[in-house]
Amino acid sequence: MSLFDRGGLLSLFLKLFAVLLCLPLLLSCSSDKPPIRVGVVLPLSGAFQIYGEQGLKGAQLAVEKINAEGGVLGGYPLELVVRDNETIPAEAVRYSRELIQIENVFALLGPVSSSARYAMSEVAAQHKVPQLYGIDYEGEHYNRYLICYSTIPEHYVSPIIPYLNDNYGGSFYIFGYDYIWPHKMSDRILSEVEKVGGVVSGIEFTPFAVKDYTPVFQRIEASGARNLLLILPGNDGFNFLTQMSKFSFGRPLTTFAFAADESYLKAVPSEALDGVYTALHFISSWQSPAFQRFVAQYQERFGEQVSVTYSSKSHYDLIYLLKSAIEKAGSLDREQAASALQGLKLYSGQETVALREDHHFDLPMFLGQFNQKSLNVIKPLGTIRPSDQRVGH
Repeated sequence: MSLFDRGGLLSLFLKLFAVLLCLPLLLSCSSDKPPIRVGVVLPLSGAFQIYGEQGLKGAQLAVEKINAEGGVLGGYPLELVVRDNETIPAEAVRYSRELIQIENVFALLGPVSSSARYAMSEVAAQHKVPQLYGIDYEGEHYNRYLICYSTIPEHYVSPIIPYLNDNYGGSFYIFGYDYIWPHKMSDRILSEVEKVGGVVSGIEFTPFAVKDYTPVFQRIEASGARNLLLILPGNDGFNFLTQMSKFSFGRPLTTFAFAADESYLKAVPSEALDGVYTALHFISSWQSPAFQRFVAQYQERFGEQVSVTYSSKSHYDLIYLLKSAIEKAGSLDREQAASALQGLKLYSGQETVALREDHHFDLPMFLGQFNQKSLNVIKPLGTIRPSDQRVGH
């Protein structure tokens, strides 16, 4: 027998050994029932890639756990059918139609940007397919089939403006992307700043992928603002903060970055990130049993060095909410599952997330601050309950 033949036999033996090791798990997951397919439309490339990747991992973890525990409704396994919409709204629409009409998915998960969500929700509503959305947005988007596990302006603008005003002064500068979410956030910021007697000394909106933010820093310096409200998540936000650390403002400037999460710790140098504030419904360092259990499971699955973020958790939770809705309905009927979603809760105590009749959530919120390569909770903000989002319905 040649060395090649011995190597082939060894390889075959190792593969058979691996199968035997996994046999108990395979048997626990086996089912003669067809899978419940969930169509995932997330940006796995483009400007919001980081949020799409985190959301997908959260959904994958939930599906694997549910299937290992016996599936849904007495043995139906879940299956994700994934598409990358590349942060392009038109692609979100195309893939939504494909997943519904060709792949026959039971529900949709995604996308990230508001423009993509609006476009995708029209397709979901037209075909009466539940759409599960798990990222920040501007609020007041409602239809029967859209579920928004989302931080909206009332969750974090309302509590943080008084905090910044009391601790750092009442002058603010707003800088964000030029699309609907930052524009609506800016409107809410103006309203909250007026309530505390402060002043917004500048508002700017920017296209994606700007290379040099020096002119922006110069305008912020000239404004005299003491607080910068940054609505620039993703790669551009990473670049903005990195460049800003090299600019001298000649006065203290406090930065609050919306949707800034643990992914910033790896993408932005510590000297550029230290002191930056954020507010999220999940911060991985918060020492609660529910949060730390999720962190442990996530890192066991994807590696100890991976960032565990609010997007990871919201998409994980949305899969579990879908499971609960199907089992509450007692059948694989989309209409009954859509009705069963509202009123569901996950977790308990101060970590409780509750889905309301307006298809939005009461969420626990935490004020966090980056410091020395970590993101820590500065102040728990409690459970924030926004007003009814069914405007015009």
